[in-house]
Amino acid sequence: MFCENCGNKLKEGHKFCTKCGHSNLSEAKEEKSPTLSDDKWWYRLAKVVYVLLYLPLLVLVPLVWSENVPRYNSYFKEYYGSYGEAFWYSVLTLVIYIVVVRLIKITFLYISFAKKPIWKKEFKKFF
Repeated sequence: MFCENCGNKLKEGHKFCTKCGHSNLSEAKEEKSPTLSDDKWWYRLAKVVYVLLYLPLLVLVPLVWSENVPRYNSYFKEYYGSYGEAFWYSVLTLVIYIVVVRLIKITFLYISFAKKPIWKKEFKKFF
């Protein structure tokens, strides 16, 4: 490899010419730094885990609903709870769960990429 400026012979891996100091960045640009495309397998695995984190909602929301529907209390001889309460508690459970899962995802991306998260963008994306 030779210097583009003065023609001096350069040793392999040098980024600057030792004679004239010219930058030999064309060679340095060819080297690839590790990126997301090099480690796609773990990123795909993280997406699968993220999708699987939503599966407990299939049990959790009906469970919250069933605990809050109207029931008859034989001791006091009255009904307690209502369908309105059951609906709103189920919606509240759904919202809280989704927010927590999103925060887990943002934290994981922050730790793995060591970049400050873009909060608005992350909360708008579903996956």
